[in-house]
Amino acid sequence: MASEDEAFEFDCPECGHHIRGEVSKCPKCGVEFVIEEVTEIECPNCNSIISASSTSCPKCGVEFVIEEVEVGPAPPAKEERPSPPSPAPKPEPRPDDSELRKQFPELVAEVKPLLALAKEYGIDTGEGRRLIDKAVRAGKGNDVVAAVQYVKECHTSIRAAIDDRLDTDVEHLEKLVQVAKSMSSNPSGINEAIKAVGERRAAGDLRGALDEASKGMKQAEKLTGKYIEANELVDDLGKLIASCERFYVDVREPKKLLAEAKDAGEHGDWSMMGILARKGREEVMKGLPELLDGELKKAKSQLLDAKAEGKDVATLVKLLKEAGTARKQEKYDEALERLIDFKAESKHL
Repeated sequence: MASEDEAFEFDCPECGHHIRGEVSKCPKCGVEFVIEEVTEIECPNCNSIISASSTSCPKCGVEFVIEEVEVGPAPPAKEERPSPPSPAPKPEPRPDDSELRKQFPELVAEVKPLLALAKEYGIDTGEGRRLIDKAVRAGKGNDVVAAVQYVKECHTSIRAAIDDRLDTDVEHLEKLVQVAKSMSSNPSGINEAIKAVGERRAAGDLRGALDEASKGMKQAEKLTGKYIEANELVDDLGKLIASCERFYVDVREPKKLLAEAKDAGEHGDWSMMGILARKGREEVMKGLPELLDGELKKAKSQLLDAKAEGKDVATLVKLLKEAGTARKQEKYDEALERLIDFKAESKHL
């Protein structure tokens, strides 16, 4: 196909030379051409002069057919495309409720024996029990995700409490080895118990580990006489003093007696160690009934305020009941511990 320039032909009006394509002057004689815009045309039917923009002749009425030149679309301009943004991190898929409902009883089945084991060996599981209570409430509210999470946290809490107890027992047994040696006694039985505790723990046998620690304590008691009893009294006094300090109780005198008891123990005077620890405990106990009565009233007021605000107070109610029961039974240590738990739970509401 000829190009657009080749399709345009005409004769030079000056010399008659035949010209092809659009040029501004004749290539033979050099005459310049003036290109004028055509505004009028001749009707091909009646030869009348009419406007070039007419679609029909106003004189004879003939209509003109205008052929449209099909022009292809212009090539798109080259755009500078920005590099695609990095994909946003995909959210963690939410576990299917049916799968969680299947997990829940399995997790509870794992937690129950741990709770029973801790209770059997006198290990504090207050935090674990509170988490179980929350799991039960979440389950009743059909919030299976929260229920499963609370049970998992409960399992972790109880397992940590048992591990802490075993760490403390082993540390204590190691101390008793030194005490036995200072008394010229053979501590091989205690060492065997320490080794057995480690082996049982490594095998995942928590009950066996606690049992071996208990056997070691009994063996040590035979060798060290009154040391174990006196040491337990000192430990209990230290915990009681720490609990009282949470309520801003003046415990300067009991702390002084505690320091003297420890000093007596360092010198191997187990009898005096026990006497001083008992005296310190008696000093603390004198003011506890009045303190507990006042704190129980404060706790009840906080409970009512929280309930009025529409908060979930089920755990607070349980802790307050336990504290009140312990107070009536004159278990002042336990009552203080439950009130401390009450304070901690109140902060989480």
